[in-house]
Amino acid sequence: MQLLFASKKTLGQVALLSGIALGLFTAALSAQAETQTTADTPFNQRYEPDAIQSTEDADMALNAANEDRRILADRYVDDQRECYNKFFVSSCLEDAKERNRVSIKAIRDVEAAANAYKRQAKADDRDKSLSEQHLKDEQDAKRRAADQKSRIATSVRKSKDGAAKQRSVSAREAQADGHADDRVKAHQAKLRSEQAAEAAKAPQRAANEQAYKDKQKSAAAHRQDVAAKKAAKQRELAAKQQQMPAATDSAPAK
Repeated sequence: MQLLFASKKTLGQVALLSGIALGLFTAALSAQAETQTTADTPFNQRYEPDAIQSTEDADMALNAANEDRRILADRYVDDQRECYNKFFVSSCLEDAKERNRVSIKAIRDVEAAANAYKRQAKADDRDKSLSEQHLKDEQDAKRRAADQKSRIATSVRKSKDGAAKQRSVSAREAQADGHADDRVKAHQAKLRSEQAAEAAKAPQRAANEQAYKDKQKSAAAHRQDVAAKKAAKQRELAAKQQQMPAATDSAPAK
């Protein structure tokens, strides 16, 4: 019983390994078939030159061209190796060379179209940028012209305003010149009136100054009198203080 169980387990492992091997073999055949199909189908049929309508299409075709070149190079080596196993070696080699040339030409046709599209797209982008820059320059020029026109208009307006103001000032000055003598006479009369008023105030001002001086003298005499009295009082106080010890010494003891 145990031997039967071990046999079944071994058979299961063998079946599993066989399935894995079959899967790997099938995948390899599928990849080989896909590569063979890719290599057998002309490149300019899988990527038609006229169908390239964008930079992305061009880049995709160029990337695929690089991959096809690698596949064709490997296949050309295999074809040459296979030819040496045939009787007509030279004829086989020529056929392999011709197949490779035709395939490479198909790739080159697509590459030429893709590169031409990219160059044209680059030129179009450059022309578009130049056109946009030209339009921007024109707009900037118009804006600068408008600014210059506005500055000129402002300058002209200020010049006119200044001229009008100067005419007004000149008119006022001309009007004032007609009354110049009246202003001079009035000013002179005002000066004479002020001088007369000052002359009338002179005696009173002199009396005030004398009274101030007398007051200052009286104040000085008062300060001197106060100082003399204070000095006499201090001398009297000092004399009393000198007499007090003598009186104390002459008094009889009790």
